[in-house]
Amino acid sequence: MTFPEGDEPSRNAELAQFAALVAHDFNNLLTGLLGNLELLQARAARAGAAGLESYIEGACNAGARAAAFAQRLLIFSGGGAQAPELVPLARLLRELAATPEGQGLALQLPDEALCVRAGPAGLRQAVLELLRNAREAGAQGACAVLGAVAQDGWAVITMRDNGPGMAPEILAQARGLLFTTRANGAGRGLGLAIAARIAEGAGGRLELVSAPGAGCVARLILPLA
Repeated sequence: MTFPEGDEPSRNAELAQFAALVAHDFNNLLTGLLGNLELLQARAARAGAAGLESYIEGACNAGARAAAFAQRLLIFSGGGAQAPELVPLARLLRELAATPEGQGLALQLPDEALCVRAGPAGLRQAVLELLRNAREAGAQGACAVLGAVAQDGWAVITMRDNGPGMAPEILAQARGLLFTTRANGAGRGLGLAIAARIAEGAGGRLELVSAPGAGCVARLILPLA
């Protein structure tokens, strides 16, 4: 495997700025919404307003999902980026395997000394996006495989799924912002765009290999620390 210099076009600066503005305004709206829901929840509990708890809880859960979506937009825009530091990849993969998204995940752990230099929260989000994407693409009950190796001066974090794979014309667009193959628009095409942007910010790139019926292999390729 060789890793030539990437020739991906740079992200549109105006689009990233727009995403940051949307995320900022969205977060401001959600702060008021979730704050008032918390007050409503407390008052309903004091007043013994039976039957309201499930509605309030549902609204709080929807607000939390909206806040997570705004955070993903902010990450894509480059807002709130952390200073790079050494991130041990074996520890990162074990942490992700312990999350709800990592249930049943097959791990191929690298040497404990394998590290990259990146913003830790951003890198974690990038790998999590690949994990979610593999989960959505894979067959019911399928086991996604997550691993990392050092090769030719690069750290390669690999996510494999056994989904339906992608035709060449779909594969060519897969990393684009807002591109999705989901019929209902689920995911909104943010996952791979976020992973690609974080990889580029750390001096690396995202590679995708796929074919119809052959699943997908996603590789985050980052300079070794």
